[in-house]
Amino acid sequence: MILRVPEYYEKFSCIASRCKDSCCAGWEIDIDEDSYAYYNSVEGKFGKRLKESMYEADPDDDGGGYRFKLKGKKRCAMLNDHNLCDLYTALGEEALCEVCTEYPRFSLIYGDVEQKALSLSCEEVGRILFERTEPEKLVDIELPGNCDDGEDDPAYVAFMEWVQQESVNILQNRTHNIPERMREFLAWCDRVQTVINYAQAKEDMSVLADWRYEDAGHELREWEQKNIEGRFAVFADMEELDEEWVHTKEEFEKLYHKDTYEAFLTEYMRSSDYSELGYEHLLVYFVYRYLMNSIYDYDILSYAKMIVMATLVVRDMDAARFYRNGGKFTMSDRIDVARIFSKEVEHSEGNAQDLKEMCMMEEIAKVDALCRQI
Repeated sequence: MILRVPEYYEKFSCIASRCKDSCCAGWEIDIDEDSYAYYNSVEGKFGKRLKESMYEADPDDDGGGYRFKLKGKKRCAMLNDHNLCDLYTALGEEALCEVCTEYPRFSLIYGDVEQKALSLSCEEVGRILFERTEPEKLVDIELPGNCDDGEDDPAYVAFMEWVQQESVNILQNRTHNIPERMREFLAWCDRVQTVINYAQAKEDMSVLADWRYEDAGHELREWEQKNIEGRFAVFADMEELDEEWVHTKEEFEKLYHKDTYEAFLTEYMRSSDYSELGYEHLLVYFVYRYLMNSIYDYDILSYAKMIVMATLVVRDMDAARFYRNGGKFTMSDRIDVARIFSKEVEHSEGNAQDLKEMCMMEEIAKVDALCRQI
C-alpha cells in the first residue's frame, strides 16, 4: 500500500504542556472498544480512577460508544493541571486510545492509498503550515500490506488523483492572486464535474482517461461585488461546540451588522498583514482534507465550493480579528483563527456536512454565485 502525506507531515511533534490550547479539552473524546476493555482491566488505585473516568454514551442521544468524562471547562478527566495526560504518564504512549494516538492526523483511504494529513485544530500544525514559504506537495511512502478492498473503480481513482494534483497546481500558481486562483479552481472543478457526470451516464469511468486539462476551457472574467450573506449563514447555523466559537461568532456578528464591513475587509486585504501565502496554504490544506471524498459520492463540485467557502469564512474571521486588534494581524492570530475554525468544523461531522449541504443549496448552486463572494 501507499501512505500519501504532505512533505511536512513528519515534522510534527506534540508540544504537550507548551500548547496554549489542549486537544484534551473542549470536546468529547471517544474510546475504541479495545482500549475500553484494556482500561477496565487496569488494577489498583489508577485503575479505579480510570474506570470512574469513563462512561458509555446513550445510543439514542449521543450515538453510543465509550467516552472519557469531562470535568470543568470540558477538560478530559485524564488531563491534569499541567495540561499533561495522566493516562500517558501512568501507562505509556501505547496505552492511548485510537483517537488520542492519531490526533491531529486524519486519513482517507482510496484504492491502495491511505492519504493522511494534519489538522489545523492543533496550533503546532498551524505553525508548521503557515510558517512555510515553499509550496506544499504530497509524498508517497511504500508500506507493506494492501488496503484496497476492491470497491473503488481504478479508473476513477487514477482520474481523481490527477484532478487533486491539478487543483493544487492551480491554487499554487503565484502569477495569479488568491481570488483569481479560487475562481479558476471553481471553474476547473465545475468542468471536471461535467466530465464525471458524463462518465457516470455512460457507466464507463474509463472514458475519463481521454479527457485532458487543456479541454477545460475555463476563463477568468470580471466578477461582481462580493456578497457575504452566504458566509454569514455559516456562522449563524452551525452547532456551537465551544466558547471560543461562540465568542468568534459574536465578534463577527457585530462587525457584520456594521454598514462598513466591506470597507474593513478591504482594509485588511490591503494591509501589510494580509498574506496571499497564508491563504494559498489554507486552500491547499482544504483540498487535501476534502477533495478526494468525491471518490465516494462523485460530487467534486460541492467539495470545491466547500473548500472555497471555508477559506472565505476564515478570511472573514481574520478580518474581524484584524479589526479587533486595531489594524494588526500577526502570525499568531493566523494560527489561532484557523485553529478555532478547524475545531468547530473539521471535528464535527454535523457541521462539516452542513457546510457541504449549504454549498449545494439553490442560492449558490452555480459557480458564479459563490464567485461573487470572493
